[in-house]
Amino acid sequence: MFVKDTLLPLLNEQHISYTLYAHEALGHGDIDIELPDMKGTILKNLVLTNKTHELYMFTLPLEYRADLKGLAQALDVPRFSFATVSDLAFMGIPPGHVSPLCLFNDLGLKVHYVQPVELDNFSLVNCHPLDNHFSIDIQRTDLESLVQETGHTITKVSGAIKA
Repeated sequence: MFVKDTLLPLLNEQHISYTLYAHEALGHGDIDIELPDMKGTILKNLVLTNKTHELYMFTLPLEYRADLKGLAQALDVPRFSFATVSDLAFMGIPPGHVSPLCLFNDLGLKVHYVQPVELDNFSLVNCHPLDNHFSIDIQRTDLESLVQETGHTITKVSGAIKA
């Protein structure tokens, strides 16, 4: 099971460039605290489930709102609801610590990973390295390569966000 202290050495071993920032705990997209001067577009991650209990992680820029109806239509799945803490327990990641890097802990590939096509407009992104007291700036393409290294595919959809 990966945690921040085992994930960051993996990034170093793979020669993936990142900048690490320490800050107060962040969660649920609330940024009411003073953050370091991070350069990457801050990402938020929604973990969703549908009627058949499939799990989806939807990663989008913080300043956008998810259109869950549009997302469900784009994926051709029944409507979504938010996953519960118990739905995520198998990844060993508490609420507020979720990021695409959590997929390293999804050995059974239970989570479908989804991004809006608009995320391709951002070259440098910012996410938690499995601990919401820290953030990393990382190239979006490196983050996507890491997701694919976990065995997950990236589904990119249109019509799933609002500015």
